[in-house]
Amino acid sequence: MALFIVGTSVFSLAVIGLVIILALWTFNDAKVRSCQPPVLWVLLVMLVFPVGIILYLLIGRTKKGITNGNRFKIPAVVMSVIFFLSAVLFVMGIIHFVQSDFSGLSSGRNGTFISSSNSINNREWNFRARSVNGWVYRTLDLNARQLNAFHVSGYSNGNVSLRLEQGERMEAIDITGSFHSSIDMSAFEPGRIRVTLEFDNAHDVDIIVRWR
Repeated sequence: MALFIVGTSVFSLAVIGLVIILALWTFNDAKVRSCQPPVLWVLLVMLVFPVGIILYLLIGRTKKGITNGNRFKIPAVVMSVIFFLSAVLFVMGIIHFVQSDFSGLSSGRNGTFISSSNSINNREWNFRARSVNGWVYRTLDLNARQLNAFHVSGYSNGNVSLRLEQGERMEAIDITGSFHSSIDMSAFEPGRIRVTLEFDNAHDVDIIVRWR
């Protein structure tokens, strides 16, 4: 999520910066190399970016054979490079966001659920139910820091267990009753882990799984 936010922010600022620099470059260039008013080309560049700058380069420079020492040439080149790098970061952020969205990578459940709620928000899985008999799982993508911060707290009447699975690794932890404890995740590696809550005729269930 952090990569998505950073990528989106940097890309947005890069787009704004590039449009401003190209507008200034177009104004200075059009004063010398275009028969049309420079302001018109500047408005076109800013309103329909990037089509505007492409149109200017193709049809706006009507005066041929004229050199123009445009002082915004180097800033425009530098800003273009920053723009393309930020676009790469933006795409990486989108990919990361899709792979680890708020609802987990995958989820499922089986059994009888009465008055239940099941949600993930801000690296926290909340499960509540008035009555439940069965299981519910989430597949999470956890880094090393999140593994160290893995914590479970909650309350329930009835038998409740937490099962953690990654490849051939599997651990089951009894969290029946009132439970508030960090979970030792040293047996697991950063990556995808299936986290399952198993219930045996449990009532008044309120469980929070945190990895922050």
